[in-house]
Amino acid sequence: MRHYLLLLPLLCVLSVARAADGDVTAEVIVAQPATLLASPDDVPENAAQRLLRGAFYFHYLTNNYQQALVSLDQMQNAGVPSENIAEITVMKAAVLLALGLEADADALFADIEARGGEASANAWYHLARRWQARSEWEKAERCIRRALQLNERADNPAIHLNKAYLEEAKFILVASLAQQDRANEAADALATMTQSGIWTGYARYNQILSLMRLHAVSRDLEKLIEEASYYLPDNYEGQSLKDRILLVAGIYALDAGKYRQAEAYLRQISLDSAFTAPGLLQYGWSLVDQWKYEEAMQPWRILQQRFSEFHPAVIESILAVPHALELLNATTQSLKTYEFVEKRLVGMLDALRAQNTTADVSSWLDEWEKQQQGQSWGWQRVRLGDMPDGPMSRTLQDLLDDADFNQMTAGLHDLSSMLNDVQRQQQDLLLWQAVLQQRQKKLSGLDAEKKLQRLEQRQAELTRQVLALQQRLYDEDKKVFSFASETDQGNVNHLAAVVPRIEFLQRLNTPTRDLGIYKERWRRSRGLQLWRIYEEKPERQWQAQKNYWQLQGVTSSLLEQLDNTRTALAWADSSWVGFPQRVARQQVALQQQEQQLQQLHKQQREQIIRRVSQHMAELDVRITDYLAQARLSVARLYDDSLQQQIAGGEAEGKNE
Repeated sequence: MRHYLLLLPLLCVLSVARAADGDVTAEVIVAQPATLLASPDDVPENAAQRLLRGAFYFHYLTNNYQQALVSLDQMQNAGVPSENIAEITVMKAAVLLALGLEADADALFADIEARGGEASANAWYHLARRWQARSEWEKAERCIRRALQLNERADNPAIHLNKAYLEEAKFILVASLAQQDRANEAADALATMTQSGIWTGYARYNQILSLMRLHAVSRDLEKLIEEASYYLPDNYEGQSLKDRILLVAGIYALDAGKYRQAEAYLRQISLDSAFTAPGLLQYGWSLVDQWKYEEAMQPWRILQQRFSEFHPAVIESILAVPHALELLNATTQSLKTYEFVEKRLVGMLDALRAQNTTADVSSWLDEWEKQQQGQSWGWQRVRLGDMPDGPMSRTLQDLLDDADFNQMTAGLHDLSSMLNDVQRQQQDLLLWQAVLQQRQKKLSGLDAEKKLQRLEQRQAELTRQVLALQQRLYDEDKKVFSFASETDQGNVNHLAAVVPRIEFLQRLNTPTRDLGIYKERWRRSRGLQLWRIYEEKPERQWQAQKNYWQLQGVTSSLLEQLDNTRTALAWADSSWVGFPQRVARQQVALQQQEQQLQQLHKQQREQIIRRVSQHMAELDVRITDYLAQARLSVARLYDDSLQQQIAGGEAEGKNE
């Protein structure tokens, strides 16, 4: 009971802590493939310090940043060598960046740069990745340069960069330089990388973007594009990167008026990646710019067959097909196609307006939230699932790629998870309150004082019996033939009394035979009985002593339990004072938290619904604009046809 009273206040507290998600994400420029996370090389430390270092990197690489900070503090308090203080500071800055505490991390970074110190190459590498994820290219460059410089030192192999990180580290250097438009330095760093590899591909891609921004010489850019699209691994990630490079190169060539070159780039894009739809759209326009109108319609038809009609590229291609027919002077086909496009756009508008209701969007969000059950919140969240596949998601696929919208849905999930945690704590408190009342009622009806008195009397009697048994063992040990059983003792007494009785009978009446032989036999039997008792004495003494010790141990345990019960009863009444009130206060606090979270959840949900409705309204305006263009084109073609008929009639009249 005492332990329950001590544990209950601890179970009533809900700790709500949140930090920014520190996962390294990849934007278009800083795309990163998945790699195997490796642990740092061992340094000459003792076993305890190596264990603490391993514990830190385990927590860091598994995204448990709060425990990683605890491990860093333990490393610092364990008396690490002075040269490792710099590494602890660098890794602490990396952890703070992962938690979103950029100002604190920046202060630590400035401090370590000002004071100097030798951290391992792995530590600088992890910090560089964090700066890169936040687009702090200058800081990322400085960190990764230190990592690569330490990796080239031959005097201390323990601080070298892990081999699994080497190519990624060079990529970070190239990307940082390219983002600062230092193309020549980026080219020098790129030359140190392996010829083919996914990290080399990403580095070339960043260098291509830098050269495009700088309007570099066309031949250098074309050569780099050719190398980047050729030296890539033959897997899905390599193919996706190749399609991305070709799409960017094709759009750049279109803007520069190099239509044949754009066609060559865009033709190579595969049909099973995220860049297929925009690639097919731009491929069609590159053919239109070369007056290849019939060929241009083929990629647009493939685009409309493979993707949803609400895809931005599909919507644009719907009007592009009749436009190409019109450029081809196929007026009749163009007119019929415009009329078909008009009906299709009207159907799309009807479907879009039917979906743009609060009830449908709320149902869509409810289904998504149910799919995320079991996911943690805040920086402990690993990855949220995609939106449920259905008409609503297909309509909003352009919005689902928006980073701000994804941040809003992540916030909604966090609020929902916190609300579930608070409700679970409330349920636990209700259960504990029921147990509390039940045990308090049971304890009040036990009449514990009288029961305790009776138990004390029984314990005192048992103690007296134990003491009497101890005295008996002491007295028994003094006897010559001790520890005899009752049967043995009766036999000895019986044999000892036989001879005196016979002699008494002899005095009363003269016997007819000589009884000396029998007397001697009885004396020998008594001696044998006493000898057997003597032989069995050690075993019987040990058994009796063991039983006594066991009884004494049980008695001591009962006495301790009795004392604990007496102490518990002494303060049990006072311990109940105010305890139910504390539980009630915790319930009130949790109810207030629940109301606040419900209000925030409602506001976040309404904000998402407004954002979805706004996007649908924008999509409605866009489709309506396309519909207006289609109708104007139909009217224009009819008008042109009518004007031609009128002109033909006037010409015939003049001829007549």
